[in-house]
Amino acid sequence: MTVLQLQGTKLEQKRISKPLPLVRFFLASVGLLFIVAMHYFQHNPGGSGLELSFNAAAWIPFSVAISCGLLEICRQKVWRYSRMTLLLFSCCVLLTLPVFYPNADGFAASNRLLTLWAGFLFFTSLQQFVFTHSQRQRLLWFITIAVLIEAVFGWYQFLWLTANNRFGYDIIANRPYGIFQQPNVMASFLATGLVIAAYLLARLPRYRGKWVWQHMILLAVPVLTIPLLVVLNSRTGWLGATIGSLLMLPYLYRFAAKYQQRMWGLMLLLGLALAWQVSSTTDSSFSHQARITLDSQRSIMMPQAYEMFTSKPLTGYGYGKFEAAYITQTALWHHQDPQQYPAGVASLDHPHNELLYWAAEGGIIPLLGLILAALAVLVSIKKAPNGTQLALVGLFFPIVLHTQLEYPFYHSLAHWIVFIILIFWVDNLTAKYHRYQTQYVLALKVSAIALPVMITSFMITTLYSGWLLTKFETTRPVDINYLVKVNNPWAWQHRFEWDLHLTQLQLGIATDKPQLVADYVRWANQKAQTWPRPALYQNLILAYYNQGKTAQAEQVATEAQQLFPGISLPSTTTAATSSAK
Repeated sequence: MTVLQLQGTKLEQKRISKPLPLVRFFLASVGLLFIVAMHYFQHNPGGSGLELSFNAAAWIPFSVAISCGLLEICRQKVWRYSRMTLLLFSCCVLLTLPVFYPNADGFAASNRLLTLWAGFLFFTSLQQFVFTHSQRQRLLWFITIAVLIEAVFGWYQFLWLTANNRFGYDIIANRPYGIFQQPNVMASFLATGLVIAAYLLARLPRYRGKWVWQHMILLAVPVLTIPLLVVLNSRTGWLGATIGSLLMLPYLYRFAAKYQQRMWGLMLLLGLALAWQVSSTTDSSFSHQARITLDSQRSIMMPQAYEMFTSKPLTGYGYGKFEAAYITQTALWHHQDPQQYPAGVASLDHPHNELLYWAAEGGIIPLLGLILAALAVLVSIKKAPNGTQLALVGLFFPIVLHTQLEYPFYHSLAHWIVFIILIFWVDNLTAKYHRYQTQYVLALKVSAIALPVMITSFMITTLYSGWLLTKFETTRPVDINYLVKVNNPWAWQHRFEWDLHLTQLQLGIATDKPQLVADYVRWANQKAQTWPRPALYQNLILAYYNQGKTAQAEQVATEAQQLFPGISLPSTTTAATSSAK
Protein backbone atom coordinates (compact mmCIF):
# COMPACT_ATOMS: atom_id res chain seq x y z
CA MET A 1 0.00 0.00 0.00
CA THR A 2 1.40 3.31 -1.02
CA VAL A 3 1.10 6.29 1.28
CA LEU A 4 1.03 9.66 -0.48
CA GLN A 5 3.09 12.15 1.51
CA LEU A 6 1.51 15.61 1.21
CA GLN A 7 3.62 17.34 3.87
CA GLY A 8 6.34 19.44 2.25
CA THR A 9 5.06 19.10 -1.32
CA LYS A 10 3.11 21.40 -3.58
CA LEU A 11 0.10 19.18 -3.08
CA GLU A 12 -0.16 20.32 0.52
CA GLN A 13 -3.07 22.66 1.13
CA LYS A 14 -1.97 26.23 1.88
CA ARG A 15 -2.48 27.06 5.54
CA ILE A 16 -1.48 29.74 7.95
CA SER A 17 1.68 28.89 9.85
CA LYS A 18 1.94 29.07 13.60
CA PRO A 19 1.89 32.76 14.57
CA LEU A 20 3.02 32.56 18.21
CA PRO A 21 6.40 34.35 18.04
CA LEU A 22 5.07 37.58 16.50
CA VAL A 23 2.01 37.45 18.72
CA ARG A 24 4.32 37.64 21.71
CA PHE A 25 6.24 40.58 20.26
CA PHE A 26 3.01 42.34 19.41
CA LEU A 27 1.49 41.87 22.85
CA ALA A 28 4.78 42.85 24.48
CA SER A 29 4.82 46.14 22.56
CA VAL A 30 1.19 46.88 23.49
CA GLY A 31 1.95 46.01 27.12
CA LEU A 32 5.01 48.27 27.08
CA LEU A 33 2.86 51.08 25.73
CA PHE A 34 0.20 50.85 28.45
CA ILE A 35 2.36 49.85 31.41
CA VAL A 36 5.46 51.97 30.79
CA ALA A 37 5.56 54.40 27.85
CA MET A 38 2.29 56.27 28.33
CA HIS A 39 3.29 57.19 31.91
CA TYR A 40 6.53 58.92 30.91
CA PHE A 41 6.85 62.40 32.39
CA GLN A 42 8.94 65.29 31.13
CA HIS A 43 8.44 68.96 31.92
CA ASN A 44 6.55 70.85 29.23
CA PRO A 45 4.40 73.99 28.97
CA GLY A 46 1.22 72.06 28.15
CA GLY A 47 -0.66 71.78 24.90
CA SER A 48 -1.67 68.68 22.96
CA GLY A 49 -0.23 65.97 20.73
CA LEU A 50 3.54 65.69 20.72
CA GLU A 51 3.79 68.77 22.94
CA LEU A 52 2.96 66.33 25.77
CA SER A 53 5.91 64.05 26.45
CA PHE A 54 3.92 60.91 27.25
CA ASN A 55 2.41 60.97 23.75
CA ALA A 56 5.83 61.06 22.10
CA ALA A 57 6.99 58.18 24.30
CA ALA A 58 3.86 56.12 23.55
CA TRP A 59 4.41 56.43 19.81
CA ILE A 60 7.55 54.27 20.05
CA PRO A 61 5.94 50.96 21.16
CA PHE A 62 2.86 51.89 19.11
CA SER A 63 4.98 51.90 15.96
CA VAL A 64 6.55 48.57 16.95
CA ALA A 65 3.08 47.03 17.37
CA ILE A 66 2.06 48.20 13.88
CA SER A 67 5.32 46.83 12.49
CA CYS A 68 4.62 43.42 14.04
CA GLY A 69 1.27 43.29 12.28
CA LEU A 70 2.78 44.19 8.93
CA LEU A 71 5.55 41.62 9.36
CA GLU A 72 2.92 39.00 10.17
CA ILE A 73 1.34 39.66 6.76
CA CYS A 74 4.76 39.22 5.17
CA ARG A 75 5.47 36.03 7.10
CA GLN A 76 2.13 34.38 6.35
CA LYS A 77 1.77 36.00 2.91
CA VAL A 78 -1.86 36.33 3.86
CA TRP A 79 -3.81 39.50 4.70
CA ARG A 80 -6.69 38.84 7.07
CA TYR A 81 -9.53 41.35 6.87
CA SER A 82 -13.19 41.73 7.63
CA ARG A 83 -16.01 43.91 6.38
CA MET A 84 -15.13 46.34 9.17
CA THR A 85 -11.63 46.70 7.70
CA LEU A 86 -13.01 47.81 4.36
CA LEU A 87 -15.53 50.17 5.95
CA LEU A 88 -12.92 51.81 8.16
CA PHE A 89 -10.59 52.14 5.18
CA SER A 90 -13.37 53.93 3.29
CA CYS A 91 -13.94 56.19 6.29
CA CYS A 92 -10.24 57.08 6.46
CA VAL A 93 -10.29 57.90 2.74
CA LEU A 94 -13.30 60.18 3.23
CA LEU A 95 -11.58 61.88 6.16
CA THR A 96 -8.43 62.38 4.09
CA LEU A 97 -9.97 63.68 0.86
CA PRO A 98 -10.41 67.33 1.99
CA VAL A 99 -6.64 67.68 2.45
CA PHE A 100 -6.48 67.88 -1.34
CA TYR A 101 -8.94 70.78 -1.52
CA PRO A 102 -7.41 74.08 -2.69
CA ASN A 103 -8.19 75.77 0.64
CA ALA A 104 -6.41 73.13 2.77
CA ASP A 105 -3.11 73.46 4.62
CA GLY A 106 -1.76 69.94 4.32
CA PHE A 107 1.21 70.44 6.63
CA ALA A 108 -0.94 71.81 9.45
CA ALA A 109 -3.30 68.80 9.19
CA SER A 110 -0.56 66.20 8.69
CA ASN A 111 -0.27 65.14 12.35
CA ARG A 112 -3.99 64.47 12.61
CA LEU A 113 -4.16 62.50 9.36
CA LEU A 114 -1.01 60.48 10.12
CA THR A 115 -2.48 59.51 13.49
CA LEU A 116 -5.74 58.57 11.77
CA TRP A 117 -3.99 56.22 9.36
CA ALA A 118 -1.73 54.88 12.09
CA GLY A 119 -4.90 53.91 13.96
CA PHE A 120 -6.18 52.09 10.89
CA LEU A 121 -2.85 50.25 10.50
CA PHE A 122 -3.00 49.28 14.17
CA PHE A 123 -6.52 47.92 13.70
CA THR A 124 -5.30 45.95 10.67
CA SER A 125 -2.33 44.67 12.66
CA LEU A 126 -4.64 43.41 15.40
CA GLN A 127 -6.59 41.44 12.81
CA GLN A 128 -3.51 39.58 11.52
CA PHE A 129 -3.13 37.50 14.69
CA VAL A 130 -5.19 34.50 15.70
CA PHE A 131 -5.28 35.29 19.40
CA THR A 132 -6.08 32.71 22.00
CA HIS A 133 -8.79 33.62 24.50
CA SER A 134 -6.26 34.66 27.14
CA GLN A 135 -4.22 36.69 24.64
CA ARG A 136 -7.27 38.57 23.48
CA GLN A 137 -8.27 39.24 27.09
CA ARG A 138 -4.77 40.54 27.74
CA LEU A 139 -5.46 43.57 25.56
CA LEU A 140 -8.17 44.72 27.98
CA TRP A 141 -5.99 43.80 30.95
CA PHE A 142 -3.24 46.12 29.72
CA ILE A 143 -5.75 48.97 29.67
CA THR A 144 -6.95 48.08 33.18
CA ILE A 145 -3.41 48.04 34.55
CA ALA A 146 -2.72 51.41 32.91
CA VAL A 147 -5.85 52.83 34.59
CA LEU A 148 -4.70 51.53 37.98
CA ILE A 149 -1.25 53.07 37.49
CA GLU A 150 -2.81 56.43 36.65
CA ALA A 151 -5.21 56.14 39.58
CA VAL A 152 -2.32 55.54 41.99
CA PHE A 153 -0.44 58.45 40.43
CA GLY A 154 -3.53 60.62 40.80
CA TRP A 155 -3.85 59.80 44.50
CA TYR A 156 -0.16 60.55 44.94
CA GLN A 157 -0.71 63.97 43.37
CA PHE A 158 -3.81 64.65 45.44
CA LEU A 159 -2.61 63.53 48.86
CA TRP A 160 1.17 63.69 49.05
CA LEU A 161 2.66 66.22 46.64
CA THR A 162 3.79 69.49 48.19
CA ALA A 163 4.40 72.95 46.75
CA ASN A 164 7.24 73.29 44.23
CA ASN A 165 7.12 69.56 43.47
CA ARG A 166 9.12 68.01 40.64
CA PHE A 167 6.00 67.44 38.51
CA GLY A 168 4.90 71.08 38.58
CA TYR A 169 1.53 69.95 39.97
CA ASP A 170 -0.73 72.72 41.26
CA ILE A 171 -1.61 71.74 44.84
CA ILE A 172 -3.93 74.76 45.19
CA ALA A 173 -6.35 73.73 42.45
CA ASN A 174 -5.54 70.10 43.37
CA ARG A 175 -7.30 68.31 40.53
CA PRO A 176 -5.19 65.16 40.07
CA TYR A 177 -4.81 64.81 36.33
CA GLY A 178 -2.28 61.96 36.38
CA ILE A 179 0.08 62.03 33.45
CA PHE A 180 -2.50 63.64 31.16
CA GLN A 181 -2.17 67.23 32.48
CA GLN A 182 -5.89 67.76 31.88
CA PRO A 183 -8.52 66.65 34.44
CA ASN A 184 -11.24 65.69 31.94
CA VAL A 185 -8.84 63.48 29.97
CA MET A 186 -7.86 61.76 33.20
CA ALA A 187 -11.55 61.37 34.12
CA SER A 188 -12.58 59.71 30.85
CA PHE A 189 -9.59 57.36 31.10
CA LEU A 190 -10.57 56.33 34.64
CA ALA A 191 -14.23 55.95 33.62
CA THR A 192 -13.23 53.68 30.72
CA GLY A 193 -11.14 51.58 33.07
CA LEU A 194 -14.03 51.27 35.50
CA VAL A 195 -16.34 49.94 32.78
CA ILE A 196 -13.69 47.56 31.38
CA ALA A 197 -13.05 46.17 34.88
CA ALA A 198 -16.74 45.30 35.26
CA TYR A 199 -16.72 43.69 31.81
CA LEU A 200 -13.64 41.58 32.62
CA LEU A 201 -15.02 40.54 35.99
CA ALA A 202 -18.04 38.92 34.34
CA ARG A 203 -15.70 37.01 32.03
CA LEU A 204 -13.44 35.75 34.82
CA PRO A 205 -14.75 32.72 36.73
CA ARG A 206 -13.25 31.50 39.98
CA TYR A 207 -10.64 28.75 39.61
CA ARG A 208 -11.86 25.62 41.43
CA GLY A 209 -14.15 27.77 43.53
CA LYS A 210 -11.31 30.01 44.74
CA TRP A 211 -10.60 33.68 44.22
CA VAL A 212 -7.59 34.45 42.05
CA TRP A 213 -5.36 37.51 42.00
CA GLN A 214 -7.09 38.85 38.89
CA HIS A 215 -10.30 39.24 40.90
CA MET A 216 -8.49 41.35 43.46
CA ILE A 217 -7.13 43.68 40.78
CA LEU A 218 -10.52 44.16 39.14
CA LEU A 219 -12.28 44.76 42.46
CA ALA A 220 -9.68 47.39 43.35
CA VAL A 221 -10.60 49.48 40.29
CA PRO A 222 -13.86 51.04 41.61
CA VAL A 223 -12.31 51.68 45.02
CA LEU A 224 -9.45 53.64 43.45
CA THR A 225 -11.25 55.34 40.57
CA ILE A 226 -14.66 56.41 41.90
CA PRO A 227 -13.35 58.71 44.69
CA LEU A 228 -10.83 60.14 42.24
CA LEU A 229 -13.59 60.87 39.72
CA VAL A 230 -15.41 62.84 42.43
CA VAL A 231 -12.23 64.71 43.33
CA LEU A 232 -11.60 65.54 39.67
CA ASN A 233 -14.93 67.35 39.59
CA SER A 234 -15.36 66.38 35.93
CA ARG A 235 -18.95 66.04 34.84
CA THR A 236 -17.69 64.39 31.67
CA GLY A 237 -16.08 61.73 33.83
CA TRP A 238 -19.10 61.38 36.13
CA LEU A 239 -21.53 60.97 33.26
CA GLY A 240 -19.27 58.56 31.38
CA ALA A 241 -18.67 56.39 34.45
CA THR A 242 -22.30 56.40 35.57
CA ILE A 243 -23.94 55.59 32.22
CA GLY A 244 -21.17 53.19 31.24
CA SER A 245 -21.60 51.30 34.53
CA LEU A 246 -25.40 51.20 34.17
CA LEU A 247 -25.05 49.77 30.67
CA MET A 248 -22.79 47.08 32.12
CA LEU A 249 -25.25 45.93 34.81
CA PRO A 250 -27.36 43.61 32.56
CA TYR A 251 -24.14 41.94 31.39
CA LEU A 252 -22.99 41.38 34.96
CA TYR A 253 -26.42 40.08 35.96
CA ARG A 254 -26.48 37.59 33.10
CA PHE A 255 -22.91 36.33 32.97
CA ALA A 256 -21.32 37.00 36.37
CA ALA A 257 -21.79 34.66 39.31
CA LYS A 258 -23.83 35.87 42.26
CA TYR A 259 -20.78 36.33 44.48
CA GLN A 260 -19.12 38.41 41.75
CA GLN A 261 -22.18 40.62 41.49
CA ARG A 262 -22.28 41.09 45.26
CA MET A 263 -18.58 41.87 45.51
CA TRP A 264 -18.73 44.36 42.61
CA GLY A 265 -21.71 46.11 44.20
CA LEU A 266 -19.87 46.19 47.53
CA MET A 267 -16.80 47.74 45.92
CA LEU A 268 -18.95 50.35 44.18
CA LEU A 269 -20.51 51.28 47.53
CA LEU A 270 -17.09 51.39 49.16
CA GLY A 271 -15.84 53.64 46.38
CA LEU A 272 -18.81 55.97 46.81
CA ALA A 273 -18.31 56.04 50.58
CA LEU A 274 -14.66 56.95 50.16
CA ALA A 275 -15.66 59.60 47.63
CA TRP A 276 -18.06 61.16 50.13
CA GLN A 277 -15.41 61.04 52.85
CA VAL A 278 -12.72 62.63 50.67
CA SER A 279 -15.03 65.33 49.29
CA SER A 280 -16.22 66.28 52.79
CA THR A 281 -12.75 66.51 54.31
CA THR A 282 -10.82 68.17 51.47
CA ASP A 283 -11.32 71.28 49.39
CA SER A 284 -10.54 72.00 45.75
CA SER A 285 -10.23 75.50 44.39
CA PHE A 286 -11.85 74.52 41.11
CA SER A 287 -14.92 76.46 42.03
CA HIS A 288 -18.48 76.46 40.79
CA GLN A 289 -17.73 79.74 39.03
CA ALA A 290 -14.88 78.12 37.10
CA ARG A 291 -17.20 75.34 35.90
CA ILE A 292 -19.72 77.95 34.76
CA THR A 293 -16.96 79.66 32.78
CA LEU A 294 -16.03 76.43 30.99
CA ASP A 295 -19.66 75.64 30.21
CA SER A 296 -20.29 79.14 28.91
CA GLN A 297 -17.36 78.83 26.52
CA ARG A 298 -18.72 75.55 25.15
CA SER A 299 -22.13 77.16 24.69
CA ILE A 300 -20.42 79.81 22.57
CA MET A 301 -17.86 77.87 20.55
CA MET A 302 -19.99 74.87 19.55
CA PRO A 303 -22.83 76.88 17.96
CA GLN A 304 -20.20 79.03 16.25
CA ALA A 305 -18.50 75.94 14.80
CA TYR A 306 -21.88 74.62 13.63
CA GLU A 307 -22.57 77.98 12.00
CA MET A 308 -19.22 77.71 10.21
CA PHE A 309 -20.19 74.29 8.86
CA THR A 310 -23.59 75.44 7.62
CA SER A 311 -22.06 78.47 5.94
CA LYS A 312 -19.65 76.27 3.93
CA PRO A 313 -21.11 72.74 4.02
CA LEU A 314 -19.42 71.43 0.88
CA THR A 315 -15.78 72.46 1.23
CA GLY A 316 -15.43 73.76 4.78
CA TYR A 317 -12.84 76.36 5.68
CA GLY A 318 -9.85 74.15 4.89
CA TYR A 319 -7.99 71.46 6.79
CA GLY A 320 -5.47 72.90 9.23
CA LYS A 321 -7.09 76.34 9.19
CA PHE A 322 -9.69 76.10 11.92
CA GLU A 323 -8.15 78.59 14.36
CA ALA A 324 -7.59 81.37 11.83
CA ALA A 325 -10.94 80.80 10.11
CA TYR A 326 -12.80 80.61 13.42
CA ILE A 327 -11.47 83.81 14.96
CA THR A 328 -11.81 85.73 11.69
CA GLN A 329 -15.35 84.53 10.91
CA THR A 330 -16.67 85.01 14.46
CA ALA A 331 -15.17 88.49 14.56
CA LEU A 332 -17.00 89.34 11.32
CA TRP A 333 -20.32 88.01 12.66
CA HIS A 334 -19.84 89.79 15.98
CA HIS A 335 -19.05 93.07 14.23
CA GLN A 336 -22.22 92.78 12.13
CA ASP A 337 -24.54 91.92 15.04
CA PRO A 338 -22.95 92.01 18.54
CA GLN A 339 -26.23 91.08 20.23
CA GLN A 340 -26.87 87.89 18.30
CA TYR A 341 -23.29 86.75 17.70
CA PRO A 342 -20.87 86.68 20.67
CA ALA A 343 -17.17 87.23 20.15
CA GLY A 344 -15.02 84.18 19.46
CA VAL A 345 -12.88 82.42 22.06
CA ALA A 346 -9.23 83.42 21.70
CA SER A 347 -6.56 80.79 20.92
CA LEU A 348 -9.18 78.16 20.07
CA ASP A 349 -7.77 75.47 17.77
CA HIS A 350 -10.60 72.94 18.30
CA PRO A 351 -14.35 73.53 18.93
CA HIS A 352 -14.49 70.84 21.65
CA ASN A 353 -16.60 68.59 19.47
CA GLU A 354 -15.01 66.10 17.08
CA LEU A 355 -17.86 66.06 14.56
CA LEU A 356 -17.95 69.85 14.35
CA TYR A 357 -14.18 70.06 14.00
CA TRP A 358 -13.97 67.86 10.91
CA ALA A 359 -17.16 69.33 9.46
CA ALA A 360 -16.07 72.96 9.89
CA GLU A 361 -12.69 72.33 8.29
CA GLY A 362 -13.62 69.81 5.60
CA GLY A 363 -17.36 70.08 5.03
CA ILE A 364 -19.79 67.23 4.52
CA ILE A 365 -17.34 64.58 3.22
CA PRO A 366 -15.40 63.95 6.47
CA LEU A 367 -18.64 64.21 8.45
CA LEU A 368 -20.07 61.37 6.36
CA GLY A 369 -16.89 59.40 7.04
CA LEU A 370 -17.32 59.74 10.79
CA ILE A 371 -21.00 58.81 10.62
CA LEU A 372 -20.18 55.76 8.48
CA ALA A 373 -17.58 54.61 11.03
CA ALA A 374 -20.07 55.01 13.88
CA LEU A 375 -22.75 53.06 12.00
CA ALA A 376 -20.28 50.28 11.18
CA VAL A 377 -19.45 49.83 14.87
CA LEU A 378 -23.12 49.97 15.90
CA VAL A 379 -24.05 47.32 13.32
CA SER A 380 -21.29 45.06 14.66
CA ILE A 381 -22.53 45.59 18.21
CA LYS A 382 -26.06 44.69 17.10
CA LYS A 383 -24.75 41.39 15.71
CA ALA A 384 -23.11 40.51 19.04
CA PRO A 385 -24.62 37.68 21.15
CA ASN A 386 -27.74 38.46 23.12
CA GLY A 387 -27.09 40.09 26.45
CA THR A 388 -23.80 41.65 25.40
CA GLN A 389 -24.90 44.57 23.22
CA LEU A 390 -25.46 47.10 26.01
CA ALA A 391 -22.16 46.14 27.64
CA LEU A 392 -20.30 46.75 24.38
CA VAL A 393 -21.93 50.17 24.07
CA GLY A 394 -20.90 50.83 27.66
CA LEU A 395 -17.25 50.13 26.82
CA PHE A 396 -17.25 52.92 24.26
CA PHE A 397 -19.43 55.40 26.10
CA PRO A 398 -16.92 57.37 28.28
CA ILE A 399 -14.55 58.10 25.40
CA VAL A 400 -17.26 58.74 22.80
CA LEU A 401 -18.98 61.16 25.18
CA HIS A 402 -15.69 62.94 25.76
CA THR A 403 -15.10 63.39 22.02
CA GLN A 404 -18.36 65.35 21.83
CA LEU A 405 -17.35 67.71 24.66
CA GLU A 406 -13.58 68.07 24.16
CA TYR A 407 -10.78 66.53 22.12
CA PRO A 408 -9.25 63.58 24.05
CA PHE A 409 -7.64 61.99 20.99
CA TYR A 410 -5.41 65.06 20.58
CA HIS A 411 -4.51 65.20 24.28
CA SER A 412 -3.80 61.50 24.65
CA LEU A 413 -2.58 58.90 22.16
CA ALA A 414 -3.57 56.26 24.75
CA HIS A 415 -7.24 57.22 24.35
CA TRP A 416 -6.99 56.74 20.59
CA ILE A 417 -5.34 53.32 20.99
CA VAL A 418 -7.93 52.21 23.56
CA PHE A 419 -10.66 53.26 21.14
CA ILE A 420 -9.10 51.20 18.31
CA ILE A 421 -8.74 48.16 20.58
CA LEU A 422 -12.42 48.41 21.53
CA ILE A 423 -13.43 48.54 17.85
CA PHE A 424 -11.31 45.44 17.22
CA TRP A 425 -12.87 43.73 20.24
CA VAL A 426 -16.39 44.26 18.90
CA ASP A 427 -15.41 43.28 15.37
CA ASN A 428 -13.62 40.16 16.59
CA LEU A 429 -16.78 38.98 18.36
CA THR A 430 -18.94 39.17 15.27
CA ALA A 431 -16.84 39.32 12.11
CA LYS A 432 -16.22 36.75 9.45
CA TYR A 433 -12.59 37.04 8.38
CA HIS A 434 -11.46 36.80 4.78
CA ARG A 435 -7.96 35.94 3.56
CA TYR A 436 -6.17 37.52 0.65
CA GLN A 437 -3.11 35.65 -0.60
CA THR A 438 -0.16 37.80 -1.60
CA GLN A 439 3.29 36.88 -2.86
CA TYR A 440 4.83 40.33 -3.29
CA VAL A 441 5.68 41.45 0.22
CA LEU A 442 9.14 43.00 -0.16
CA ALA A 443 7.89 46.59 -0.11
CA LEU A 444 5.68 45.83 2.88
CA LYS A 445 8.57 44.18 4.70
CA VAL A 446 10.85 47.15 4.11
CA SER A 447 8.10 49.49 5.31
CA ALA A 448 7.51 47.38 8.42
CA ILE A 449 11.20 47.56 9.33
CA ALA A 450 11.64 51.24 8.46
CA LEU A 451 8.47 52.44 10.24
CA PRO A 452 9.55 51.88 13.89
CA VAL A 453 13.09 53.06 13.14
CA MET A 454 11.87 56.34 11.66
CA ILE A 455 9.20 56.95 14.30
CA THR A 456 11.50 56.07 17.19
CA SER A 457 14.19 58.42 15.88
CA PHE A 458 11.65 61.20 15.38
CA MET A 459 10.12 60.77 18.85
CA ILE A 460 13.48 60.64 20.63
CA THR A 461 14.55 63.88 18.97
CA THR A 462 11.12 65.32 19.78
CA LEU A 463 11.60 64.57 23.48
CA TYR A 464 15.14 65.92 23.42
CA SER A 465 14.08 69.11 21.62
CA GLY A 466 11.19 69.57 24.04
CA TRP A 467 13.60 69.26 26.97
CA LEU A 468 15.89 71.88 25.39
CA LEU A 469 13.00 74.30 24.80
CA THR A 470 11.82 73.90 28.40
CA LYS A 471 15.34 74.55 29.67
CA PHE A 472 15.56 77.62 27.45
CA GLU A 473 12.22 78.98 28.69
CA THR A 474 12.94 78.38 32.39
CA THR A 475 16.65 79.23 32.63
CA ARG A 476 17.49 82.73 33.84
CA PRO A 477 19.42 84.47 32.48
CA VAL A 478 18.39 83.19 29.06
CA ASP A 479 20.87 80.76 27.51
CA ILE A 480 20.53 80.85 23.72
CA ASN A 481 22.62 77.67 23.41
CA TYR A 482 19.59 75.59 24.37
CA LEU A 483 17.69 77.00 21.41
CA VAL A 484 20.59 76.43 19.03
CA LYS A 485 20.79 72.73 19.99
CA VAL A 486 17.15 71.97 19.08
CA ASN A 487 17.40 69.22 16.44
CA ASN A 488 13.71 68.65 15.69
CA PRO A 489 11.96 71.98 15.15
CA TRP A 490 9.26 70.32 13.00
CA ALA A 491 7.63 68.67 16.01
CA TRP A 492 7.70 71.97 17.88
CA GLN A 493 6.90 74.35 15.03
CA HIS A 494 4.84 76.95 16.91
CA ARG A 495 6.75 76.77 20.17
CA PHE A 496 10.21 76.84 18.55
CA GLU A 497 9.33 79.73 16.28
CA TRP A 498 7.73 81.60 19.17
CA ASP A 499 10.79 81.21 21.43
CA LEU A 500 13.17 82.11 18.63
CA HIS A 501 11.40 85.24 17.42
CA LEU A 502 10.32 86.47 20.85
CA THR A 503 13.95 86.31 21.96
CA GLN A 504 14.85 88.13 18.76
CA LEU A 505 12.34 90.90 19.58
CA GLN A 506 13.43 91.24 23.19
CA LEU A 507 17.10 91.32 22.23
CA GLY A 508 16.45 93.83 19.46
CA ILE A 509 14.62 96.21 21.84
CA ALA A 510 17.13 95.78 24.69
CA THR A 511 20.24 96.32 22.53
CA ASP A 512 18.70 98.83 20.11
CA LYS A 513 19.14 96.65 17.02
CA PRO A 514 16.43 97.66 14.51
CA GLN A 515 17.16 94.75 12.18
CA LEU A 516 16.16 92.18 14.80
CA VAL A 517 12.89 94.04 15.45
CA ALA A 518 12.25 94.27 11.70
CA ASP A 519 12.80 90.53 11.35
CA TYR A 520 10.24 89.92 14.10
CA VAL A 521 7.71 92.21 12.40
CA ARG A 522 8.15 90.32 9.13
CA TRP A 523 7.66 86.96 10.83
CA ALA A 524 4.71 88.07 13.00
CA ASN A 525 2.78 89.51 10.07
CA GLN A 526 3.10 86.21 8.22
CA LYS A 527 2.43 84.07 11.31
CA ALA A 528 -0.75 85.96 12.22
CA GLN A 529 -2.39 84.74 9.01
CA THR A 530 -2.33 81.10 10.20
CA TRP A 531 -1.83 81.37 13.97
CA PRO A 532 -3.63 84.45 15.32
CA ARG A 533 -2.97 84.70 19.05
CA PRO A 534 -3.48 87.72 21.35
CA ALA A 535 0.15 87.70 22.50
CA LEU A 536 1.34 87.71 18.88
CA TYR A 537 -0.66 90.87 18.17
CA GLN A 538 0.47 92.50 21.42
CA ASN A 539 4.13 91.95 20.60
CA LEU A 540 3.66 93.09 17.00
CA ILE A 541 2.17 96.37 18.23
CA LEU A 542 5.11 96.77 20.59
CA ALA A 543 7.55 96.13 17.73
CA TYR A 544 5.89 98.78 15.57
CA TYR A 545 6.04 101.28 18.43
CA ASN A 546 9.75 100.53 18.81
CA GLN A 547 10.25 101.25 15.13
CA GLY A 548 8.38 104.51 15.49
CA LYS A 549 5.62 103.32 13.17
CA THR A 550 2.65 104.54 15.18
CA ALA A 551 0.18 104.31 12.30
CA GLN A 552 0.96 100.63 11.71
CA ALA A 553 0.77 99.94 15.46
CA GLU A 554 -2.66 101.53 15.67
CA GLN A 555 -3.82 99.60 12.61
CA VAL A 556 -2.76 96.30 14.19
CA ALA A 557 -4.38 97.39 17.48
CA THR A 558 -7.66 98.01 15.65
CA GLU A 559 -7.51 94.57 14.06
CA ALA A 560 -6.65 92.98 17.44
CA GLN A 561 -9.64 94.68 19.09
CA GLN A 562 -11.90 93.38 16.35
CA LEU A 563 -10.58 89.81 16.62
CA PHE A 564 -10.27 89.77 20.43
CA PRO A 565 -12.70 92.30 21.94
CA GLY A 566 -11.46 93.55 25.29
CA ILE A 567 -7.84 92.58 24.67
CA SER A 568 -5.24 94.49 26.69
CA LEU A 569 -2.98 96.33 24.25
CA PRO A 570 0.59 97.48 24.98
CA SER A 571 1.89 101.00 25.14
CA THR A 572 5.32 102.13 23.98
CA THR A 573 6.85 101.14 27.33
CA THR A 574 5.23 97.71 27.73
CA ALA A 575 7.47 94.65 27.85
CA ALA A 576 7.06 91.86 25.29
CA THR A 577 4.49 89.22 26.17
CA SER A 578 6.17 85.85 26.66
CA SER A 579 3.15 83.52 26.57
CA ALA A 580 1.25 82.63 23.42
CA LYS A 581 -1.60 80.79 25.20
